[in-house]
Amino acid sequence: MSMVAKDSMAGILGRRRGRGAARPNGPARDRSGSSRAAGTPAYAGSAMDELPPIVVTVELAIEPARAYEAFTGRFADWWPAATHSLSRSQATRCSFDARAGGMVEELEPGGTRHVWGEVLAIEPGRRVRFSWFPGREPESAQWVDVDFAPGPAGSRVTLTHGGWEALGEIGPLLRQEYLPGWRHVFGELFAAYAGRAP
Repeated sequence: MSMVAKDSMAGILGRRRGRGAARPNGPARDRSGSSRAAGTPAYAGSAMDELPPIVVTVELAIEPARAYEAFTGRFADWWPAATHSLSRSQATRCSFDARAGGMVEELEPGGTRHVWGEVLAIEPGRRVRFSWFPGREPESAQWVDVDFAPGPAGSRVTLTHGGWEALGEIGPLLRQEYLPGWRHVFGELFAAYAGRAP
């Protein structure tokens, strides 16, 4: 994979600098960002197939069906395309076609289309699973699951990003870069948007 492709991929979720960002609610995380039970050893980095998925959970004061609609139907409204896309343009629009075989993509102002993934499975109002390969070939796709369940405040929405082995030797590095990216984009921006969405 070229350096440009690596930089483009890492750029989709941005590199969040600094400390003190709010953490989303959810289970305790180890240093890898993965939820794990007490006494379970953390990932030691010895084999690609052992890379745990990234898991980010948010509690929202809306029912699961509304959280699902905010995530899929209003993806362009909450996704920060100016900072988290391949084109990095304020005018870029991102879309999420929430049907089996639908595309997750960005459309540049000049008309250039970049496919980020494909919807693999969908249970409207409850769950969506899609492949994820922004800036790369589909053969290197990982998977992302987003589950929308009832929670104490209204809903508990959990994003799980796995399949790092598809990236080969750069999997651990990109996983490390995606961890703060998903915490920010999903755990902060999506959660804030969903909390105020009509």
